Amino acid sequence: MINLKLSSILTTIAEILKFKPEEKKKVIDLSKSARTIRDYENDIFDAYSDGTLDYIQGLGPFSLELVKEYFEKSSIKLFDQIKEKYPEDLLRIVRLSGIGTKVVFDIYEKFNIKSFKDLKDLINMDCDKEKLTGNFENENLYLERIKHSVNYYESQNGVYPRWLVLKYAGKIIEKLSGISGISSLKITGSLRRRKSEVGDIDILVLPEFNNYGINLEKSKDLINEIRRSYFVKNLISKDIRNENISAKFSTIFDIDLEVIITSKISWPADLLTTTGSKSHLAKLKEIAKHKGCFDGHLLDFSQIKFKNLKKYKGKESLFEDDDFICPEEKQIYEFLELRYIVPELREGLDEVELARKNYLPNLIKLKDIKGDLHVHSNFSDGIIKIKEIIKKIKKYDYEYLSFSDHSSSNQYGNGLTKNRLVEKIRYIENLNLKYDKFRFLMGSEVEIDEEGNLDYDDGIINNLDIALGSMHKGFKLDSKHNNIRFEKAMKNKYIDIIGHPTGVVFKSRAPYFLNMDYLIECAYKYGKALEINSYYLRLDLNEENARKAKNAGVLISINTDSHRLNNLDMLRYGVDIARRAGIEKESVINTLPLEKLKKWKNSR
Repeated sequence: MINLKLSSILTTIAEILKFKPEEKKKVIDLSKSARTIRDYENDIFDAYSDGTLDYIQGLGPFSLELVKEYFEKSSIKLFDQIKEKYPEDLLRIVRLSGIGTKVVFDIYEKFNIKSFKDLKDLINMDCDKEKLTGNFENENLYLERIKHSVNYYESQNGVYPRWLVLKYAGKIIEKLSGISGISSLKITGSLRRRKSEVGDIDILVLPEFNNYGINLEKSKDLINEIRRSYFVKNLISKDIRNENISAKFSTIFDIDLEVIITSKISWPADLLTTTGSKSHLAKLKEIAKHKGCFDGHLLDFSQIKFKNLKKYKGKESLFEDDDFICPEEKQIYEFLELRYIVPELREGLDEVELARKNYLPNLIKLKDIKGDLHVHSNFSDGIIKIKEIIKKIKKYDYEYLSFSDHSSSNQYGNGLTKNRLVEKIRYIENLNLKYDKFRFLMGSEVEIDEEGNLDYDDGIINNLDIALGSMHKGFKLDSKHNNIRFEKAMKNKYIDIIGHPTGVVFKSRAPYFLNMDYLIECAYKYGKALEINSYYLRLDLNEENARKAKNAGVLISINTDSHRLNNLDMLRYGVDIARRAGIEKESVINTLPLEKLKKWKNSR
């Protein structure tokens, strides 16, 4: 995953250079370019190879030279110099912790940290914290933050953002679809359940030669043919059973692939079981026992006379519409006397009990969203052209879209001063004169400082159509302090939404220290919506916290935090978090038509 690797390198260099105030321009260049590379739709190496790298919008001159150096020499001299003192995984902890380069490096030096193992030993032992007294303002908290960052870093090993994995899965599906004799292909596993982070790609394959049972020899030949595909690096393992044969491969995309070759008679059961999850299947098996179709090892639905076996090819192999009901699985659930349970709810929580009682939620759908309330324009650090935005607005049939740019103190996000805010207000007013079927909203992502103060005064915030309150710094503060910051901001009646509440960025920033239950309580008390940020590296709130918010009666706002054109399509991933959390349309403020959204804002 070269795009993520290169963007990570640039982000690390930027983090180190923040230590030098004179390098501010380079830090902005690196930060902007890192986002451009990680959001790039295709492999960035291809852009280098075909000569289009120079023309990628958002790739700054300083970073451009570093990227070229990487591809020409397989390394970047500046990054190698940074790594001379500390290896790459220790540098990642600097970024993940967010407590500052100097603080972390001082801790490394004080405790003679030279490797990741050294660091783990430090945080796992009862170290002499007295040694830090006098050197750091809040030594114990800094060590806790580093420990928290190490734990988060290790929890992300072996998982990847779904947006990226789906791109690679699409390429694999396209290749497999070209193999003669394959009648049906279907993505299963955690990808089908729409998990935000996935560890591998699972694909169920039905070849024509298995229409009347499993032909093991031909199935083995098919495995060998797949093994010769351009995307396969190595065969990891094979599992041969009477009912199907599976093989696990490592791939050039740095994520493993499992292919399960099944037969027509086993297709419905295999589709259900390979989709999972294990906890969900365990509950189904308990019911299946009483129906005589589970022998302690295998689910056997041969009692069912399946009326329809759908053929999956192309996009249908990869995606399911929010309204889609899988016909073969529906018949299985009906046989078990359950309502059909969509894959994203199959996590072994309360979905089986709800299905039995016919109480499953009517989940929100992508088409329910009336507008995106968190988009960055080129007034701050966004680089999306208005013509491109108009196309997306028409694609999703939006009624409104809010340009919620950074506020003044966010220097690396090119935050807007009061004068530039006035300029933006005029710009949006003129823009709205050109369009009558939808409306651009004057928004702002207002910075919450370390004391809980907002960048703009009430007179300014009151005149905004939408005001998000967000934190982008203060990772060195404890849970109590961060909750106080959020609560103080939420007491301001003009703040509408709390943006990306935990501050997490996949493999780049560990979440804040935060008491999420208290934050949710405050959101309910002060009538604020909490954001599900759909940007593929944030996805914050996650499904667990989104479920807590829903259960507490807190409203949600699903937005993209877009800075690039393709970010606008990432709303899909925020909606999927909401669906996995059991959230319905009525709990999401940007499913409201514009006039009702205004009424909600003015009613608080």
